Amino acid sequence: MRLAYITNTSLNESSGGGSGVNFATYNYLKDVYEISYFLIYPCPDLKSKAGSVLLRKLYLKRNYHYFSELRLDDVRKKFETIEGDFDAYFFHGFTQWIAIKPNKPYFCFNDACFATYVDIYNNKEEFKESDLDRIYKKEAVWLKNAEKVFFRSQWALNETKKVYNMDGNNFVNVGVGGFIDIPDADTYKEGFNFLFISREFIPKGGKVVVEAFQELKKTYDDINLQIVGEDPGDAIKAVEGVYYLGFFNKADALEKKALMNVFANAFALIHPTIKDTNTLVINELAYYGCVAISSNKFAIPEYLIDGQTGYLLNDPRDSKELKSLMKKLIVNPVDYSVMRKNARKNAVQYNTWNAVGQRVIKEITNSVQA
Repeated sequence: MRLAYITNTSLNESSGGGSGVNFATYNYLKDVYEISYFLIYPCPDLKSKAGSVLLRKLYLKRNYHYFSELRLDDVRKKFETIEGDFDAYFFHGFTQWIAIKPNKPYFCFNDACFATYVDIYNNKEEFKESDLDRIYKKEAVWLKNAEKVFFRSQWALNETKKVYNMDGNNFVNVGVGGFIDIPDADTYKEGFNFLFISREFIPKGGKVVVEAFQELKKTYDDINLQIVGEDPGDAIKAVEGVYYLGFFNKADALEKKALMNVFANAFALIHPTIKDTNTLVINELAYYGCVAISSNKFAIPEYLIDGQTGYLLNDPRDSKELKSLMKKLIVNPVDYSVMRKNARKNAVQYNTWNAVGQRVIKEITNSVQA
């Protein structure tokens, strides 16, 4: 089977998130199919962008310029220049491709639809309802016409069906893996190193984590809070027991090894996010046996089993609730030990790229053979 892989992400970008998903998906597909990699970058729609920026400054509703008709049409034209006799197409992502009308069966893979992205990451009130609706309708039609639409979570799949009023008969939840080496065993020995890791300190709940940690440290002086990712600022770095470790580049062998050591010695991941779809870091820490406390929102309950591999927060902005659950891990060592075993078993068995790749390949092969 000959497959054309269509993406807007270079294979040189593979540290995690969307670029990591692109890298992992392509590499699993190429081991099974005869595959060609096509990188399509849209030309910027400068006129639409300038108009959007101006309207925002004037506090007026604006268009979503990133997916303007001009940009979408430019992507379509570039797609139509692709040469080769393929049996099917595979698209990394959804929205940037919605003006394309492939003449062969096509598959696509993403963490969520455009409407879900807007709800979580944008202020909808800034945009013209008619322009958002334009994109929603195009994407719904494009997804409906796909052979299979792969999602990284059941939550995102259900959200797409709901917001686009679709039956989703061609939708498939294949899950997602982490982007860190899976160790042979859980080597954690001792210590109370709570870990917060994110490129966005405030939206992912960093301030709440520090508040809960400070209250808990009044009773348990031997606990620490390690922060990886965005610099939290001097005031927080000055808090007793807080250690800012910086960013780690997984493409650098030494930095990757250092990050793996942080993971191996982590007591618990604390992630009270209010801005997410699926949280890859929960799976990545779970490979090392690390339990997690995170929000009972988005796709998180699919990776974090409440009371078995960690705890889910009902209110991610309630530092008292967070403190209570952090304390629960400390004072119940027997339950904690069982949780570590459960976390690692669940992640290694279900949430790896090997498992995801096998699910995607099975669906593609069955669809083509049918």
